[in-house]
Amino acid sequence: MEGVPHTFRVTWGNSRRQRGSITTDENPTVLSHLRPVTEYSISVCTVLQSTGLMSEPVHTNVCTKPSAPERLRVQKVRSRSVRLRWDTPTKMEGVSYTYRITYTCDGEEPKEQTTGSNSSTADLCDLKPGVEYSFSICTVLHNGSRSRACSAQAHTQPSPPGKLNISSVCETSVCLSWDRPTDMEGVPHTFRVTWGNSRRQRGSITTDENPTVLSHLRPVTEYSISVCTVLQSTGLMSEPVHTTVCTSM
Repeated sequence: MEGVPHTFRVTWGNSRRQRGSITTDENPTVLSHLRPVTEYSISVCTVLQSTGLMSEPVHTNVCTKPSAPERLRVQKVRSRSVRLRWDTPTKMEGVSYTYRITYTCDGEEPKEQTTGSNSSTADLCDLKPGVEYSFSICTVLHNGSRSRACSAQAHTQPSPPGKLNISSVCETSVCLSWDRPTDMEGVPHTFRVTWGNSRRQRGSITTDENPTVLSHLRPVTEYSISVCTVLQSTGLMSEPVHTTVCTSM
């Protein structure tokens, strides 16, 4: 057919009598707006541009993949867990399927979790604190066919400091220390220390000094003190730990 102007007629249809056709000179070409998990019969023939005369068609069959979940969101972020939420895939009525969730962070092998099609949330509970995770979810048929993946990223919260300790108490200052947060080795972080009294006098500092001294306090006054871990990369804070102390006379 070299030197003979021609195009191609592509025709497709399924058992529901949904039909479509295009005339194109693009090879390869994309057939769009198909139904997921549906078998299509596809035929292609050559068409003379001068007369419209068509060749004998050639045929093939293909089954479309399942549609994917949409809008994967990361919610209820904690130091060792997150909740994922997603929108259910479209045009999958009457189709039996599950969801496959994959998640990983730097230096770890990917992990997987499977949940049923009646779910739109999943809790992941074996995460490391203070690191960025990549999450993805896809629809999986019983024959193993998978949809494209829908993805999201999020940092877990850092783990909180351990027990707070008051080592000395003066009229206008206290010396405070805390046990190191667990599983935060190699994760850059600082600490946010906040204090206040019943007169609504408040103060806070961000520090990497442990122990640290809180100064300019009022004598003979009870203070509530909290400390949380802060990720240097994102500013994300852990749950706080608390103690109370009364300054001396």
